[in-house]
Amino acid sequence: MRENPEKVVSLQPSNTEILFALEQGDKVVGVTDFDNYPEEAKNIEHVSDSVNINAEKIIALKPDAIIAYTIGDEATLKLLEDAGIPVFIIKSAANSDDVYGDIRQIAKVMGVAKKGDELVKDIKSLITSVEEKVETLDEKEQTYFEVSPAPEIYITGAETFQQEILDTAGIKNIFDDQKGWVKVSDEEIVKRNPKSIITTAKYADDAVGVIKSRKGWEDIDAVKNNHVHLLDENVTSWTKDRGSC
Repeated sequence: MRENPEKVVSLQPSNTEILFALEQGDKVVGVTDFDNYPEEAKNIEHVSDSVNINAEKIIALKPDAIIAYTIGDEATLKLLEDAGIPVFIIKSAANSDDVYGDIRQIAKVMGVAKKGDELVKDIKSLITSVEEKVETLDEKEQTYFEVSPAPEIYITGAETFQQEILDTAGIKNIFDDQKGWVKVSDEEIVKRNPKSIITTAKYADDAVGVIKSRKGWEDIDAVKNNHVHLLDENVTSWTKDRGSC
């Protein structure tokens, strides 16, 4: 591999985002079907659906390195390594410390370690600024965070990246007594009566409208007061295997 790769393939959207944040986006020649951020990533050659990897396409691109992730097509990655292409496995982030580690690792691979340190410093500074602002809040907003819609509703609980974001923002997750991504019932959500509802699920043209129109949800405070919001999944998740931005 060249000391500083000039052509790289990224097999996870979060890693692609990091490459662009490190100002290395012009070196990315292959991505997955789910790479949609930043906008420039949409125009890069697709070489994977995040599960299956098209080795033939990747070899034809002649990359200097492949940046993969921990849950991948191991057999195909081995095939690519045997073809002489260095493969770097990046651990899917579960918290901000993991993200910082990913940034530094990718920056090292690309030969821009200093820029990686600077990016981590900037992110930490931004988080500190937010934390200082929310310290003055008298009460945390009781919030329900939906990551997968009906009929099998999944929520985010403790020990997830999304929970860390909520904590930083001074928001109370009504399901922080659960761990990971958990399937829950309509009845349990109604019973806990969140004051606000947020979702990243782009399962309909009007996800907010779908949530507000669910039978039995009309008595939830968040629905009654029109506090239902759709958030950008690129901001609230570092990993896109859903899964990891």
